[in-house]
Parts: sequence; structure tokens; C-alpha cells
Amino acid sequence: MKFKVGLITCLFVGALVYPARIKAQHINGGVKLSHYVFNEFTTGTVKMKSGETYNQVLNYNVLTGEMIFNNDGKFLAIADPANVDTVYINDRKFIPLNNKFYELLVNKNMPLLLEFTSTIDEPGVPTGYGGTSTTTASTSFKSLTSSGGAYDLKLPDGFIVTPGYSYWIMKEGKLEKAGNTKQLIKIFPGKKDVIDDYVKKYHANFSKREDIIMLVEQIE
Repeated sequence: MKFKVGLITCLFVGALVYPARIKAQHINGGVKLSHYVFNEFTTGTVKMKSGETYNQVLNYNVLTGEMIFNNDGKFLAIADPANVDTVYINDRKFIPLNNKFYELLVNKNMPLLLEFTSTIDEPGVPTGYGGTSTTTASTSFKSLTSSGGAYDLKLPDGFIVTPGYSYWIMKEGKLEKAGNTKQLIKIFPGKKDVIDDYVKKYHANFSKREDIIMLVEQIE
């Protein structure tokens, strides 16, 4: 992905990525990117299932569920995540699943994964007589993607994104929700006492990634 001019560039770009309808622009490290996982685009590594690796400036778009990278001034999205083994950014690992990327938090027999989610809101616009009209999330998203605004470093004025997340355990090839004590006990019924004791002793907070990582590592 840090391409040399030639056949490798053509094959990689042509087969694995597509333009994300983004205007070429300079990366500004001071911009807080509310609709991306990281506050700035950062040099990372993409390891393909073929064994090849590419270094590139990367970030993950939580609105579109795409891994975005900069190629000679143009932002592109990896078109077929199934061809990717792992993406490494800032010592964090992301793996493709269900046509998007999840962060790999614990890589053991039953991996702990973090799914990035978001809600989008466009504040109401005046309708007369002091009233306002609120645009629905689906309409807001469609207007952003059609204009390319979902990929810009800064969203158009008026659009507000609230990032969210969901924790999952991969058990026997299926994703199981792992966002609270009850869900973890369902996944690990034989570890109920371990889970209850750990949560009570350390006051585990499931809104903190560090807490759930430590808990799952303790269970495994």
C-alpha cells in the first residue's frame, strides 16, 4: 500500500480498493475526527492473507465501516476486506468480519472483538413559526455518503456523530454479545464464579475497554 509505480500498484489498487468518493485533501493531525476511530490518520500496516504486507496512512471510518487509506493524495477504502488478514494501527489490531473491521482485543481460544458503531444526527432546521425539523439518521447518512461528506476529515456543519461500540466473543465461529456480566456468563457458563468474583473485586466497568480485556484474559 505504500506503492511503487508498476504492476504491484495496479494489481493492488485495481483489485482491492475503490475510491471512497472523497476529495483529495491534506491530512491535518490537529483535527479531531469524530467519525473515525483515531483522531488523525496514522501510518499502519495491512497484512494480506496472501502474506504480503503494505504500509500506509490509515484510519477506520465508523460511519461506513471501511478501512480508509491515503494513496498519493486520494483517500481510498479497502474494497474487499475478505482479502485482508490483519490491519495494524498504533499497536492495535483490526480484523475483517462481516464485510467490515473489528478490533481484536484478546486473541485466545475465544477472541474478544470490539465493533465500532455510531449514531448520526443533523440538528433541526427552521421551519417557520419558531419550529424545527429534525432529519432522520438514515436520511443524514445517505446525504453524507452521496456527497462524499462521510469520508471527509471534517463533517459538514450541522452533522453530529456519537461514536459507540459493542463487545463480542467469537465462539464456535459465531459472534456472541459480551457487553455485560450476564452475557459473559452465558458464553462461559463454567466460569460464573470467576466472572462474578472478578467483577466484584475489581469493580469491573464494562464501558472501559481495559476492564473487559482484563476480565476476558482472566477467564481464558
